[in-house]
Amino acid sequence: MRLCTIDFETANQNMGSACSIGMVVSEGSEIIFEANHLLRPHHSVFYFDPRNISIHNILPSDVEYEAEFDQVFEILRPWFESSIIMAHNANFDMTVLRKLFQLYKIDNPRIKYIDSLEIARKMLPRLQNHRLNTVCNYFGIELNHHDALSDARGACLIALNAMAALEDFDLQLLIDKLDLRIGYII
Repeated sequence: MRLCTIDFETANQNMGSACSIGMVVSEGSEIIFEANHLLRPHHSVFYFDPRNISIHNILPSDVEYEAEFDQVFEILRPWFESSIIMAHNANFDMTVLRKLFQLYKIDNPRIKYIDSLEIARKMLPRLQNHRLNTVCNYFGIELNHHDALSDARGACLIALNAMAALEDFDLQLLIDKLDLRIGYII
């Protein structure tokens, strides 16, 4: 079973304003695919809030000539269709994904997802907090926080570390052993 870890950065508070997507796909203990795309937000939400820029350092000029989400999704669609999706604090990223599907009127695949935040909370209950940078630091995972690819890779490596601790790189076993909640985008 494949694990496809994603991370979005947004241009502003509108959840449909994705300006970057990072994706890391793993199978067993191996990372088999990575993708990093800047995205030009849809014209209806194309505004870069200075607060968001201060977090991810993506400027309007960086995405001016980039593809929009609907074009990039067609490239990434096979990974979404053949994997369990994961993100750290998945509620944010899955909300962005839902909004993008609505905004672009994309007939989306049925998506099954889990949250690496939940994995971290269950595996490391005594950690002071379970933010991505804190958990990555605990595991010694290099992280350029708020770079979409780096964040996706960090979340993926959290899951792989949890599997290593269970001494089995079977994703379904991780889900079962930790009693992870499975969410759906239908």
